[in-house]
Amino acid sequence: MAERPARKAARRLPHTWSAPGTRFHTFVVDMEERHLRCLEAVAATGSLNKAARLLGLSQPALSAQLRRIETAVGGEVFERSPSGARATSLGEVLLPYVREALRGMDTLHRAIAAHHTAAVGRSLRLGVRTTPLALLLYEVAADLVGEVAELVVLDRSVEAVAALVRGDVDLVLHTDFPGRPITAASGVRMSSVGTEPLFVGLPDDHPLAARAEIDLADLAAETWLLAVNGDDEFDRHLMEQRRLAGHSTMVVRAVEPLLLVQLMRRGGPVVSAMNALSSGMVIPGVVRELRGSPVRTRHVLLWRENGGPVDEKLAGRLRSGLLDAYRSALSHSGRVPGWWERNPGWLGSTPRR
Repeated sequence: MAERPARKAARRLPHTWSAPGTRFHTFVVDMEERHLRCLEAVAATGSLNKAARLLGLSQPALSAQLRRIETAVGGEVFERSPSGARATSLGEVLLPYVREALRGMDTLHRAIAAHHTAAVGRSLRLGVRTTPLALLLYEVAADLVGEVAELVVLDRSVEAVAALVRGDVDLVLHTDFPGRPITAASGVRMSSVGTEPLFVGLPDDHPLAARAEIDLADLAAETWLLAVNGDDEFDRHLMEQRRLAGHSTMVVRAVEPLLLVQLMRRGGPVVSAMNALSSGMVIPGVVRELRGSPVRTRHVLLWRENGGPVDEKLAGRLRSGLLDAYRSALSHSGRVPGWWERNPGWLGSTPRR
């Protein structure tokens, strides 16, 4: 009888797992690193919604991933309920091995990155949101590291954290808002740079332009012109502050910078949210502070805990340099002169005693 042709080697690899006091079990598992990170994210957050945000996925997409993983391992890894997700008995067996595998993969990624960095050298890669602080960090990093840094614009926070975890960037400077904090992934360190007020820009002929300070509640009828940046976290924060000020609805128009200049020059019932520090672009009209500074943003630095060119010491030096650069910029770029002297405890102002 003729011999059968040899079958091609299967792509799935048998993994044998054992635990003290249990029988030996063998599963044929075809899981990639992304599947392991899904499991770790759900275990760390205890919530499919939070894990999906952390991974930059939709909740249905993460649920579909989990179902495929559970099919591969032969049972439910997490028990889902309205209050969250909790590891099943199978999950409690599986998760320690998932974490061990991820630690090994992280070590491997670091070793490969270190090899390439030593071989060819490269700039420090900075993931940033489009804010005036991004350019300040660029200059500070170039001075400290001794070479030109590379900026990567990542306006969505989940995108930025995911890029940091993957090793696409070495450090992230991003923003979050009250009640909407950034969730740092496992193995990611985070340090607050400071909280900054956002001011309001009005056309020169606006009825409230003569005031030095404006109540958010007085801007109920205005259309808000907000910059297009691919992220809606600030929009949600502004809407929440307006709701607290007594207005449940608002009219928003997303505009590019050049259109913002045109509409502000044209005038009418429009206003714009303004960063406290000018980016150098001249926008027609006046800038006024909001009473009580209800609209605000926090700037944070994030870096990988074990690996990459940024460690806690360098992150601390970058933070200190960024604070100094911000204070220096206030004298010529602060949009409401004197505000920081009157309001201690904010980014750039005198610390509270």
